[in-house]
Amino acid sequence: MEIRSSRFSLAAKVLILRQMLWGASFYGVYVLLTRFFLEELNYSEADTIMMLGAFGAVGPVFSAVGGFAADRFIGSFRAVYIGYTVYAFGYLLLGIGANSLNIPLSVMAIALIGYARGLSSTSPTVLLGQSFGDDQRETFQQALTLNYSINNLGSFSARYLFPMLIVFWGYSGNFYVSCVLMILNLILFWVFRKALIGTGNDLDKSPVSLKNWLIFGVTSLAMLGVVFWIFSNLALGKYLMYALAAGAIGYFVYEIFRATPAFRWKMGAVLVSLFILIVFYFYYGQMNTSMNIYAINLMDSTVFGVIPFKPESNSAFNPMWCFLLGGPMMFVYGWLDKRGFKSSIPTKFAAAFICSAIAFTLLGMSTGNIGDNGKIAAEWFVSVHFFQAIAELIVGALGVGFIFEMVPRYLSSFAIGMKAVSLSLSGILAAVISTKIALPKGIVLTPEVVETVYAGFFYNLAIMAVVMAVVTLGLSKVIGAMVAKGEALEAAPAVVTNATFAAV
Repeated sequence: MEIRSSRFSLAAKVLILRQMLWGASFYGVYVLLTRFFLEELNYSEADTIMMLGAFGAVGPVFSAVGGFAADRFIGSFRAVYIGYTVYAFGYLLLGIGANSLNIPLSVMAIALIGYARGLSSTSPTVLLGQSFGDDQRETFQQALTLNYSINNLGSFSARYLFPMLIVFWGYSGNFYVSCVLMILNLILFWVFRKALIGTGNDLDKSPVSLKNWLIFGVTSLAMLGVVFWIFSNLALGKYLMYALAAGAIGYFVYEIFRATPAFRWKMGAVLVSLFILIVFYFYYGQMNTSMNIYAINLMDSTVFGVIPFKPESNSAFNPMWCFLLGGPMMFVYGWLDKRGFKSSIPTKFAAAFICSAIAFTLLGMSTGNIGDNGKIAAEWFVSVHFFQAIAELIVGALGVGFIFEMVPRYLSSFAIGMKAVSLSLSGILAAVISTKIALPKGIVLTPEVVETVYAGFFYNLAIMAVVMAVVTLGLSKVIGAMVAKGEALEAAPAVVTNATFAAV
């Protein structure tokens, strides 16, 4: 399945390049935060896990709000441009906070970054999708996979290099680099604004009314205040995040019953898929919580004994594999399609859970292989991320494409935000559960401690992943039937009552 760049519009090419710059700037900060909070701001392991879990979850849970704002008030292009401006300012404040070890300023910076992610995360995908015509859906799916691979190239580069550069620039210098990368994105969007606005919705192509600006401004201030409160009160903040996620899902259900009969069935299929996504992203959320703490405590600092690799950079193995495997997986999809093997997207999700089960089984096995230096070989983490990257590639690009195809265009940004809501719920749940393996400062990591604390935790996650693979296979039948019903109604419109829909 060959991707021809000539089939991509100028807007699509700009958006894919933007993804690499965003990935480098965001994940360059993300990879440093664990050690920054642990060692510079003197947080405990449990508090650091919760902070990183909240950092990974806050943006996605607010992305449904950001998508709603883009759909109804300011347009997709403006949502990205404003969001990236706030990103740059947040990185700047984080650098200043790191210089002075100012906790309130650092938390405010984290809040700004969370707000920016929530506002801007869904709109680039919507712009990318709208840059392709209705007869280019296959090309759009290819573009999503390429976009995902490019994101991982930027993410891998930053996750690997930023911890190495601490010795030269300190934490503040690296945070300033992320600020510069985001400014480059802003310049890119300004230079090619005509092409990008051309792919936007009607709001992008016309001035925003004063009323809409006021609504957006007041809502943004409220949202930023809520995000800051969450980071400052993590024990209570997680419950607010649960409530926000539940509210976003509730609104989506409300929109299901307002949609046309055909879209009711399709959006119902999305709702079932969200459950699968929430559970899958719980495993993804372990990468920056339990897996990261485990690696920082025990991973050796070289790969194959020669390649230097900071333990906190272990998550770089994930985007490395995602980038390397993106093309081959697209080839495999094409090869299977040509031979008549066309499994549904939810069925492919079941395969993703099997890959996660293998990954966490390997993590459990690694606890019994501590070397003479008291460390676990980095190759264990390389292999773990290999299987988790396959799972992520299946779910990441295909999940977005499935949701985009199943909802009315007027809900496209909000609906993609629903996928991010599943990521948010999973992230905060992953953080809460990962605190079970948090260790007190100064504890000696003997083989017995490692076996007791980590091994059972990882093996239990592996077992649950196998269970979810079976559950997902069953749900794929339900999802397939709902999609087929919706497509049949589109082909031959018929009156379907709410009672009929609820009866299935």
